Amino acid sequence: MAFLSDSVLPAATALGIPLLLLGTPETGRPVLVIAPPGSGAARIFDLVGRADGRVLRGAGLAWMAVAVSERPDFPRRLRDAGAWAVVSASSVAGCPTTREP
Repeated sequence: MAFLSDSVLPAATALGIPLLLLGTPETGRPVLVIAPPGSGAARIFDLVGRADGRVLRGAGLAWMAVAVSERPDFPRRLRDAGAWAVVSASSVAGCPTTREP
């Protein structure tokens, strides 16, 4: 249990502060979804599905993915479903800035 809290706090701090500086997601544009560290890909697919979106691709770690939805409340719905953070993918190097066909 100590290992989990010892690894989650630094991860949350390292990700959380820079994410506060990133842009607000726009409707219909890709977003970077960050689930609790240690979550698997199934958790990301579940979060995105419950928020009425679709996963475009992974983002390097099993608990991160790039997703999109036409719903204007998609970021809020992702957070309500359990995402730790949702930011505009265009604000993050290496994330796509256009929708896939």
